Amino acid sequence: MVSALLSNAALRVILIASVLIASIFGGAPHCYGSDLVFIRPNQDISVVQREMQVAADFYGVDLRVVIAGSKADLPAIRAAIEDKESIGVAIDADTFPVVGKNELLRSLSRSPGNGVPLLVLGIKQDLNQGLAQSWLGRDAIRCGRFEGSPDSRIAFNHVNGVTEQLGGLKIAYAAQKSFYYASVDSGKGQPVESVLDGGKSRPVFVKNVIGRQIVFQTCDTPDRGNIAESQDIVSAFLEIAPAMIFTRYAAGEHGWHALHYYANFTIDDPWLREPYGYVDYKGLLAEMEKHNFHTTIAFIPWNYERSQPEVVSLFLNHPDRFSIAVHGNDHDHKEFTDYRTKPLTEQVGDMRQAIARMERFQKLTNVPYDKVMIFPHSIAPAQTLGALKTYNYLATVNSSNVPQNATRPASTLDVLRPIVLSFDAFPSISRYPAGIGVPEAYVGINQFLGNPLFFYDHSDLFSRGIETFDQIADEVNRHEPATEWRNLGEIVRHYYVERLRDDSNYDVQAFSNSLSLENTVGRDVTFFVRKQETGSQKIASVTVDGEIYPYSYQEGQIRLTVPVKAGATSSISIQYANDLRLASIDVSHDSIVVFLLRMGSDFRDIYLAKSPMGLAVIRFYNEHEVKPVEAVACLVVLLAALAYLAHRLYRVVRKRSPSNQSRPYSLVN
Repeated sequence: MVSALLSNAALRVILIASVLIASIFGGAPHCYGSDLVFIRPNQDISVVQREMQVAADFYGVDLRVVIAGSKADLPAIRAAIEDKESIGVAIDADTFPVVGKNELLRSLSRSPGNGVPLLVLGIKQDLNQGLAQSWLGRDAIRCGRFEGSPDSRIAFNHVNGVTEQLGGLKIAYAAQKSFYYASVDSGKGQPVESVLDGGKSRPVFVKNVIGRQIVFQTCDTPDRGNIAESQDIVSAFLEIAPAMIFTRYAAGEHGWHALHYYANFTIDDPWLREPYGYVDYKGLLAEMEKHNFHTTIAFIPWNYERSQPEVVSLFLNHPDRFSIAVHGNDHDHKEFTDYRTKPLTEQVGDMRQAIARMERFQKLTNVPYDKVMIFPHSIAPAQTLGALKTYNYLATVNSSNVPQNATRPASTLDVLRPIVLSFDAFPSISRYPAGIGVPEAYVGINQFLGNPLFFYDHSDLFSRGIETFDQIADEVNRHEPATEWRNLGEIVRHYYVERLRDDSNYDVQAFSNSLSLENTVGRDVTFFVRKQETGSQKIASVTVDGEIYPYSYQEGQIRLTVPVKAGATSSISIQYANDLRLASIDVSHDSIVVFLLRMGSDFRDIYLAKSPMGLAVIRFYNEHEVKPVEAVACLVVLLAALAYLAHRLYRVVRKRSPSNQSRPYSLVN
C-alpha cells in the first residue's frame, strides 16, 4: 500500500512537472499563430493599414505587411499568401498596377471551396475602371463622391456568415463627411454596408465571388476620424467596420472569440424589502420569466441584517432570475472618492467591512452574493481598484470603466470592449443606463464583438411600470436569441476569449482572477491560459479545481496549461495575499450620521418617490450628484421657507378675521 501511495505521488509530481514545462515552452505565442496578410504599395503606413492593425489586434491575429512596390516584390507576396498560417489577405487597391490578379488568385486558392478570402481596400473614384474590371471582373464596384448629411445613416445588410448580429442595423451617422459609394452592376454582389440618404442606398462595402474566390470590396472613405479618439463603441466601430467584419470572417475559430453571449440588468440601492419604492419583486419576477432576463440587486452592505423573509425566499427559489452584488459599504454618497476627501486607508477599511457585512448577510439569509463592486455614484480612483484586487474582488462594474482622475487608455481596443485592464490588471467594466433608452446599435455591435451587455438603473425606473425594462430585454434577445442573462459573478468568471491553435488545442486570454474554463468542442482539449498580471499584489495561490497548480510568469502574464476533458469545466482561481480577517472586523452600525443617511435614503426611495414632485427631486438628486450636506442644507432651507410661508399665511388670516376677543363667549364657540 505504501509503495502504491509513493507510486501515485511520483506520478503526480511527474504530471505537474510536465504541465509546468509545457506551460513554459509549449504556450509561446509565436508557435501557433494566424497571419492576416496586408499588401500595401509603399513604405508609408496608411489609414487603412492602421484600421487593419486594430482589427488584427482585437481578434488576436498577426498582421503581416508586405510591400508591392515593383514586380520584384511578387515572390515575397506569393510566399506570404501561400504560408499555411495565412487566413486572409487585404490589399490596397493602389497596388493593382503591380500585383497580377490571376497570380494572386492562384496563391489564394487552397483545397476546393476552401480558399483564403480577399479584401480590396481603398477603391477610389479616380481608379481606372478598366483596371478595376480586369481585376474584379465586370461586377467591380464603381466609386463616386457623396457628401453625407445630418440625415445619413449607416445600414448593415443580412449577409449569412458575415454580418451576424449587425444585420438589419440602421445607425444615424450625422457627421457630415465625404463618402465614396459603390455601384453594383449585377445581382452577384452582396452589399454588406451601405449609406442611406435621400431615399437612396449606396453600398460602401460589398461581398463578391470571382470564380470560386470570395472577394470583399470597400470604397475609400476620405476625411476619416481618428479611431483612437472615439469615446464610444458605436462611433469607434463604424470607423473601422469593414476591417473588423472581414477579419472576424477570415479568422473564424482562429481569432479571439467568446463562447457565450451574456447580459445583465442591475438595480442600484434596494434591500430585500417588498416593495422597495417602485420595485415590486414579485411583479418583476413575472416580467423576467415572461421576457427572459435577470436582475442583480446592487446591495448596500450596511443593510445586511434588514432582509424580509418573503423576499429572501424569492431570491433563494429563483437564483436564475435574482442575484446580489456589492454596492459600496455605507453608501454615504461618494464613499470611494478622491484621497484628499477620504484617504485610501479609509477606503480600504470600507471595502474590508463590506466583505464582512456581505458574509454576515449570506450567513443570515443563505443568499449568495457576487464579489463584484459597484461603486456608489461614480468609480473610485485607480489605487482603490488595486485594493479591490488585493482583497480578491472579481471586478468592478460602473457607468465608466476609467478611474477618477485617470486618463483613458489610448488603445482603441479599450473602446471596443467594455472591460479595461490598464489599472493593476483589475477588471473594470462599463455599464449602460437603461433609463435613457438603449440604442439598437449599442446592442447589435456589442453582440457582434462578443461583448457582454451590462445595463443598470434605480428603483424609480419602474415609476413607469414594472414592465419598463421589458423592451430592452426583448431587443437584446431579438438580436441574439442565444443571449444568456446571468448574475455578474457568473458573467465575469466566463468572460474570456479563446482561439483555435494549429495543434487543435486552444489559447485562452483571461480577464479575471477567477475563471470557469469550458470545453465545448466534444473532445479532450488542452487550454493554454494567459492572464495579464501587473501591480504590486502578491499571489498567494493558483488553483485548478481546488488543487494547487503550477504556473509561470512571463512578459507580464501568468501562464497555465490546463487539460480539460470533453464537456467538462475547470475552475481556475488566482488568490492574492492580504490581511483580511473577518472575525476581527466590526460590522455594527456605529455611525449615527450613516444611520440618518440610510433612513433618509429609505424614506426618499420608498415614500417620497411615490409623488410626482418627490420623484422629480430624486431624479434631480441623482443626475446632479447632490452631496448629503447639500441635500440637508436644501431641506433646511425648504423647511424654513415653508415655515415662513405658513407664518405669513397665519398672520394674514388673523388680520382678516374678526377678533375672538370682540365676540361674546358662547358654548358653541
